[in-house]
Amino acid sequence: MRVKIARLLIHWAVALAKGGETMLAVYVMMIHKGMIKLVDVPVQSRDKVAAALEAGGMDQSGNIV
Repeated sequence: MRVKIARLLIHWAVALAKGGETMLAVYVMMIHKGMIKLVDVPVQSRDKVAAALEAGGMDQSGNIV
């Protein structure tokens, strides 16, 4: 059981480090709440985050348009 949990935690950590869907949602939420700006998002994820903001009806600052 411990090995399964350890593997699951490692899998999640790797997915987060790669900037998967979970981190995309986290970045969008943090921008919308005003905690960070788009320039604070890692370069490899900026385009995806900007597209997600636009799809959610928000501008680059997270304000609802």
